[in-house]
Amino acid sequence: MSEVLETLSPGWHAALAEAWEAYLHGSYPIGACVVDADGQVIARGRNRLGEPRGVDGGFIAGHDLAHAEINALLNLAATPRPECYGWTVLTTVEPCPQCAGAIAMSGVRGMDYAAPDPWAGCTRLLTDDPYVSGKQMRVGRAPEDVQRLALRLKAHALWEEERAVGERPVLDSFAAQYSEDVAFAGRLYQSGQLLALRERQGRLQEALELLA
Repeated sequence: MSEVLETLSPGWHAALAEAWEAYLHGSYPIGACVVDADGQVIARGRNRLGEPRGVDGGFIAGHDLAHAEINALLNLAATPRPECYGWTVLTTVEPCPQCAGAIAMSGVRGMDYAAPDPWAGCTRLLTDDPYVSGKQMRVGRAPEDVQRLALRLKAHALWEEERAVGERPVLDSFAAQYSEDVAFAGRLYQSGQLLALRERQGRLQEALELLA
């Protein structure tokens, strides 16, 4: 795991840090950032669905729109054309229709994601829609180690949420394609280690070590 941390770009480190921070605050563990053409982080955001409702301070919280990508885009000071065409949104989970649409309309022309989302992921909007495809969006993926970490963290949250309600449609959609990582997350959930780390507001590095 130390090798993974050492090779993380500033952008993917920031996105994973935002995802962990979201989980620490009772929201889905999804984080995002915007990097410029040189890979420098210029804006950050996290999922804030589980936080008190508000729209102050450059982010949305406690609202159905309070997704990580939305908050990262809102955190941008400006989107000067054509400079912003070279920027990229990095997100730990494949964006939903709302967030994919927001990225397409923001002026940012790149989007890379880590964990796939077979339930709500909508990257096809960026490549297949007749209007959006005209924007020539760049869609890429995170390094494989980052994909795995983000997928396991998301699956851990789904184990926690859907076990509580007794139904697991979203988790099952993940398990159908990514059974090994979902099983890993299930064992980690049953052990209580990541839950305990969250309870004591542990560091990102500790979380990544457990997820690895």
